[in-house]
Amino acid sequence: MIPTPRFAWLVALGVPALLFGILQPAWLPWVLVLDLLLVVAAAWDALAALPASRLRVRRTVPPRWVQGRPESVRIAIDNEGAGTGRLLVRDLPPPAFHAPMHRLDTVLAPGMTVEMSYEATPAERGEHHFGNMAVRSMGPLGLVARQTVLPTEEAVRVYPDLIAMGNQETILGAAVSRQLGRRQDRMRGEGREFHQLRDYVPGDDIRSLDWKKFAHRGRLTVREYRAEKNQRILMLVDGGRMMTTRIAGRLRFDWAVQAAGRLARSALSMGDQVGVTVFARSIKATLPLARTRGQLGRLSDMLSEVTPDLSEPDLGAALGHVLKRNPRRTLVVLFTELADPRAAENAVKYIGSLSRRHLGLVVTLTDTDLENERNRPVREIDDVYRRVAADELWTEFRTTTRTLRARGAHVVAARADALAGETVQRYLEIKQRGLL
Repeated sequence: MIPTPRFAWLVALGVPALLFGILQPAWLPWVLVLDLLLVVAAAWDALAALPASRLRVRRTVPPRWVQGRPESVRIAIDNEGAGTGRLLVRDLPPPAFHAPMHRLDTVLAPGMTVEMSYEATPAERGEHHFGNMAVRSMGPLGLVARQTVLPTEEAVRVYPDLIAMGNQETILGAAVSRQLGRRQDRMRGEGREFHQLRDYVPGDDIRSLDWKKFAHRGRLTVREYRAEKNQRILMLVDGGRMMTTRIAGRLRFDWAVQAAGRLARSALSMGDQVGVTVFARSIKATLPLARTRGQLGRLSDMLSEVTPDLSEPDLGAALGHVLKRNPRRTLVVLFTELADPRAAENAVKYIGSLSRRHLGLVVTLTDTDLENERNRPVREIDDVYRRVAADELWTEFRTTTRTLRARGAHVVAARADALAGETVQRYLEIKQRGLL
């Protein structure tokens, strides 16, 4: 039994009466009678409360959760008893879920079923558990409640968000569907596979003009190309210590996983082969190259389980692992953190040496905190030190990106909310320019 605030107020009001009875012994029996009546009323209230054994509680959760996306959790309660109950229901969502309204209040008549819901947003990938549900049944007088914990524990899995939600990525996705998607596979300009000849229209790239056909037909003719399919996209996701820090509310690793998943989705829709390897000191998980229908599902399952650790990543070993049996030209996409000097050095050393056979793309987050420090007004001596340190880190970062580009690699450096969109955009540019 759990006393309610009403009961606590009545007890508090009885304290002065008890003191008065002590000072005036003639009134003490009446005071004791009032206290006894309060105890009896509380006991009767507890017995009259609807017992939890007469309740049937069911929780319905979505079969698939996506990181960062709110979903509704539905709770249905059946009153199989003969009395009316006022219930306070407290669900126990996983600690990694944001669910501020998971406490529900309802009145349930005999034979009645009530359905309630609340929103929960998972902040982390992987397997999580909803706990048991606590039901507090209030008595008719509101003095005492009976609380019971009902066994409703169940496991759910949270997957990375592979579908674009922001305006930038929505526009990008529409462009992919119109120009590069499954419906229309043709692209003007520098493709790899010849598609057809057509008449020139103003705005066409003059480099695509076919002068031999012009001499033969007497009118300007343009050669159209299609994006080459069955190209190879290998993604390496750094799962080492630098990826365990948070930015914009999530692990850097989570932003990298999201960008890798959306890049894989776009590449598979283009008919390319996609493979993913997550590494730290050793290989954490790997998915071989494939472009089958189930590849995206397998990739989503793999990325929902893997987590970063505090070890130093071994990029050289990971790169050797994925390229060992891949002699064909491949786009190697590395998701890492370039603010760390060792990681930057390894990226330059290994990704910068790929240009003779493969094409490298390094994807990294820009640190908004670092940008804020560089733009912070200088008012005290500590501000000067922070400003100088931030400028040095920024200079090192810029030097690394310039060196990578000079060695033939591409670099995407973007804020967290734009990382996935800019990564997909760079991939489409590489396809359009025929760099693979």
